[in-house]
Amino acid sequence: MSLSSTRASTWIFHDRAAFLTLVLVVVHQSLIASSAYFLTQTITGYQQGTEIGVYLVLYFLSMILPFIPGALSFVMAERWTNAVHRRFTLAMASAVYGKLNEYRSTENKAAFESAISRNSFDVISSYILLSHDFLSLALNSILSLAVIGFILPSEIVLGYFVSLTLSVGMVYVLSKAVQKLSVDTERRHADYGNTLGRAWDNAVVGNAYNYRLWLDEFKADGASYYSSALRLTACKQAGNVGIAFASLIPTAYLVYHLLVLEQIEAAVVAAIIVNLTRIFHILNALSALIYEIVEWASASARLRYLFAFLTQASVVDIPQSPSGNVSVNGELITDYLAVQETLRHRTCGRVTIRGENGSGKSTLLLSIKQAFPHKAHLLPAGNNQLCWRLGHGAMSTGQRARAIIDELLKQGSDIQYLLLDEWDANLDQDNRSCIDELLERLSHDKVVIEVRH
Repeated sequence: MSLSSTRASTWIFHDRAAFLTLVLVVVHQSLIASSAYFLTQTITGYQQGTEIGVYLVLYFLSMILPFIPGALSFVMAERWTNAVHRRFTLAMASAVYGKLNEYRSTENKAAFESAISRNSFDVISSYILLSHDFLSLALNSILSLAVIGFILPSEIVLGYFVSLTLSVGMVYVLSKAVQKLSVDTERRHADYGNTLGRAWDNAVVGNAYNYRLWLDEFKADGASYYSSALRLTACKQAGNVGIAFASLIPTAYLVYHLLVLEQIEAAVVAAIIVNLTRIFHILNALSALIYEIVEWASASARLRYLFAFLTQASVVDIPQSPSGNVSVNGELITDYLAVQETLRHRTCGRVTIRGENGSGKSTLLLSIKQAFPHKAHLLPAGNNQLCWRLGHGAMSTGQRARAIIDELLKQGSDIQYLLLDEWDANLDQDNRSCIDELLERLSHDKVVIEVRH
């Protein structure tokens, strides 16, 4: 499975809510950056004895108003996340729709279910919030630095670029390790999620043997995931400490040099001191920004893993001949294509498939469904997860089977072939007879193809 991070990112950002989120972030950070300028002008006016009222009001506004676009940007980011997740979920379902050759792949099924039901929202949400925070920090640094560079000595800007250079170098070293650990952690998370998803069946039934086996898998997969997640976090935080030192120390030295070792004008000293908190806020933003790049490597790797499900290639084909003795209406068959050709000319009636376990009866149904994808309706043996118009949660096995067949009776004429895999399993004689009558009625208008014991 492979999908470039560029294609995945394009898929994420191709959304109207994304554009609105980014606009709100720009407005938010622009207002914040202007506060340093208005504060400096207020202090300068006070020292010179000129009118400070306008700049003071503008300073207050630049400190208060950013909360509005800032809050709205997070609301819009959530809307963006929901829209992308909705599109992605539909795209995942569409990507596997009708891929009958993958139907019995338990490994692919487990990975798919883990991705679509447990991992996808978290991965998409974290990537979008990371994008939001990255843009916020980048604009905070760039706009604030532009203002600081306009009102303070050039050495402060120099310190920033020295810090930036050192931090980027550290990111280059860290990114490869983080990407590798992120993909490994995401894979282990998918395996662990699959194990957690089986907790209900293995616990509720109360079989001690099955429960012990589940506990063994839980402990093994849990330990594997937790240790991988811990290594990833430790690697990130080690880089975070190094980046913090790299971003703060150069500018701290230059500020100390300007204020203590050099003779500069009192007004410039005052401006530096007044903006000192702002300067280190910018540097902290730089540290966070660089760390976000490390996180970006991790998020991009997780995103590629997730979006690879949209382009997953099939690895097996449905066999076209049985592996054992399979009979259709009492006659042994050797070729599924011949059965399909015979069915192509039928418009109604019942066709019964029999054979030993593992001989290829269910595979024959899959091949028929593949041959008539839009005209055939397949009801697998394990069909508890299929959606129906009426809920069947409180029904017995027999009641549920009758309700499903009755619902299929009411379907439109687009269904020509009804494929039933061992519908009579686990049914008592009364239910079996009742459903058999329903199928007989159905066979007057459609072809009922059933695997029977």
